[in-house]
Amino acid sequence: MKEVSYIFLGFLFGVLSMLISKWVQSKEEDRKKEIDIISDNLKYLFSTGQIYNNFLTDKFVYEQMRSEYPEKSSELVKKMYENFDANIKEDFFPQLMFQSFQLKRLKDKTFLKEFETIMSNYEKLGNAIQAQENEEVITTIKAKIMDLSKKYINKCHVKTKI
Repeated sequence: MKEVSYIFLGFLFGVLSMLISKWVQSKEEDRKKEIDIISDNLKYLFSTGQIYNNFLTDKFVYEQMRSEYPEKSSELVKKMYENFDANIKEDFFPQLMFQSFQLKRLKDKTFLKEFETIMSNYEKLGNAIQAQENEEVITTIKAKIMDLSKKYINKCHVKTKI
């Protein structure tokens, strides 16, 4: 009888250790998935920033050229919009939808809210550039984007700290 109880106790410890191991492994996999989602999201955010920075740079070059070479400026403005359109058409909106979906999978839903706020400010920036707003308006929007991005990146850093 005593041997049966030892065998049963050993079996119980074996099952318990297996369950604990599976639980720990599941937690590690969830953490890895969260880190992958956040890192892919940050890559997308940086590439979006680069698209809008290029558009902004093209706008400033256009304004300089318009005053110095007015006859060539129409070609440049056409090229500026074609470059921006090509960058946006490439993979921007499908990736935006994918990144939003991925952020919805996280337990912390504030990541999605902050990401959407940053992206709506990028939209405002694009509209301001296209509307030929003055430099002060564009600089204000750009500063807001940079501040929001900095907070978001710091939040991502804290979340993914190992």
